Amino acid sequence: MWVVKKIFISLITMMVLLAAHANAATSAKKTSSMSTDNIHVTSWNRFSEELYLFHTHQINTHQIQTEEALGGYAGMPDFYREVKYYDAKTNKLLSRIQWERDNPDKIHVIEVFVYQENGKLKSDYLAAFLPKHRNAPIQTLINVHYQNDELYSFRQFDASGARIHEQCQGHYFDQPVLISLDEDDFDSTEPHIIKTLVSDEYLTCFEFTPSVVNHYISPFKTSGIQKPQIQNTHPSLNAGMAEVNTVEKNIQQLSVKINSSPNPGRLYIKRGQAFFSLHEFESAIQDYNSALKIDDTLDEAYFGRGMAKGRIGQVTQGIEDLSEYLTRNPNSSLAYTKRGVRYIWAGELVKAKTDLLKAIRINPANAEAHDDLGVVFASEKNFEQALIHFRTVVKLDPSYQKGFHNLAMAYFITGQHTQALTNINTALNITPNNKNSLLLKGEIVAGLGMDKEAQAITERAEFLPDGNWSERFSIK
Repeated sequence: MWVVKKIFISLITMMVLLAAHANAATSAKKTSSMSTDNIHVTSWNRFSEELYLFHTHQINTHQIQTEEALGGYAGMPDFYREVKYYDAKTNKLLSRIQWERDNPDKIHVIEVFVYQENGKLKSDYLAAFLPKHRNAPIQTLINVHYQNDELYSFRQFDASGARIHEQCQGHYFDQPVLISLDEDDFDSTEPHIIKTLVSDEYLTCFEFTPSVVNHYISPFKTSGIQKPQIQNTHPSLNAGMAEVNTVEKNIQQLSVKINSSPNPGRLYIKRGQAFFSLHEFESAIQDYNSALKIDDTLDEAYFGRGMAKGRIGQVTQGIEDLSEYLTRNPNSSLAYTKRGVRYIWAGELVKAKTDLLKAIRINPANAEAHDDLGVVFASEKNFEQALIHFRTVVKLDPSYQKGFHNLAMAYFITGQHTQALTNINTALNITPNNKNSLLLKGEIVAGLGMDKEAQAITERAEFLPDGNWSERFSIK
């Protein structure tokens, strides 16, 4: 059997991991958890609300039969009541919702399914909340499926558009195939991963599966169904929707002003920024294009378009726009930081290092640049320099969760387990349910010889969903 599997944390191999999706247009503001990440609160709540609207549409337009079961987690064995909603005629699963037992009207997890006309699964969508701190989902997933007589494949994205997993299994010319790749594999420099990504088996598996989520971001778009105008149809999903509605109202107001303005260039930029905050990157790009057609001296449009293009996978084009912005604004520490991040995405670490060093020279207090530069040094196994920059990060911004995580990892890899434990505990004080940080703590505790305690920490982490996408990196 032909198999490729995820590479886990290793003391020997250092990898630059693109973690999950967050604050691009406003990333100068330091975010440390879902409670302060306004872009995620906005866009992921909007996503979960769409799932409930789609669920409501499905059960209102089909004859439904349901199936129920109890479930939960370690220490909470009966935390939720799961209801599966089937189409009574076809027996297809249309949706499933886990309702909290102690709060029967509160949604814990919601998943909806979209089928092709031939009955094969086309896509499915999931939003999951923690039992507490429910201002936004802790996890969102979009799975896009493809299957023929020989192969079944799917790609998995989050509601920010980040590709986080893909899998294919079946037969290729009568030979068994099983491919399973995660986000840290997509830009891997490991020879066996590169060999997989260019193989005939891989290309055949994913030939008809999109590499970007664009059209599939909403179940309404995927199914071709008109989205209902009614909003906020379930109270348990409404906690974070006020900001979503404010942004959408702002977009409507800007649209009216654009139509009546003789020179709407800057209005297009403002609307583009609003679309960006909702993760509607293609709409943002269209507005930045419109602004530049009116006035190509509007530097903010180059910056915004560069950010948005990077978020839909057009990394090279995004770098070009950020380069144009830097030509016009050579003292922008933020722009050098963001171009440096995109060079990391492109695997051009030398150029990334050059940009991040410039960002720090312009603004020595740029914590994000110090953190990304630390990751670059760590990828080069220059841990002495990496530690210097990670220490600087947490000194500049004590709320920078990923900075403490990276500092702990660097200490751990260099055998300084006590310092590693101190810093990973600080990271977890900032974000208590961060899966990657809990897994790292398990490794650190095991390194200190406390195997039983390490196992308990790791088991706790395995129940948690993976983290959300961010422009910030972790070292592995």
